[in-house]
Amino acid sequence: MVNVREAQFRRRLDRGGQYFAEVEVFTDHHRDPQLLAYFRNGSKGSYSLVRLIANNADYEIDWFDNNLHSAFEDLTKPVSSSSDHMEADERNQFAAQILDFPGVSEALERNL
Repeated sequence: MVNVREAQFRRRLDRGGQYFAEVEVFTDHHRDPQLLAYFRNGSKGSYSLVRLIANNADYEIDWFDNNLHSAFEDLTKPVSSSSDHMEADERNQFAAQILDFPGVSEALERNL
């Protein structure tokens, strides 16, 4: 199980009229210690984790958050289908850890 060490809301994104919350997550995973998690409104006041991106940017080089190269790798499919990453239940537990981190749920409530 991958554990969240720190999480903080970064920004709200508008993609075609649909809002997403971007949360920066630091984990204990050896290969992907820093992730970007994307949430949207779910049913009955909940939030759904819809995408995970490995954030391997070196901010001394990639200071402008350039997502046009391999610094950002989409882990959404590997997270849900690879034995090296998380199973579906673990993914839900991981999302719950992020949402339970102080200030994250409140930020999503204000911004989504």
